[in-house]
Amino acid sequence: MIDFGNAESLMDIANYIPFHFEHLRGDRKDEWSIRLGKTGYRVTMIPCDNDGSEIIKGDILAQCKMIKIVKVTEVSNHYE
Repeated sequence: MIDFGNAESLMDIANYIPFHFEHLRGDRKDEWSIRLGKTGYRVTMIPCDNDGSEIIKGDILAQCKMIKIVKVTEVSNHYE
């Protein structure tokens, strides 16, 4: 799990337009992703509560301001 460091919450990440913060679908419906610029790399994550438990239910976007921890599930070149 990682702490966002300079970001105060997941809201800062979601509002940073170049990251293209998005909810995934299908088998990865509990995950969210950000893109790392034009590198082709994508980081997928699951938001967590302050105890490190995954948050997979409810309106994640509405909770973004309170979410400070995510579980990184993958870092990959999305286009390979």
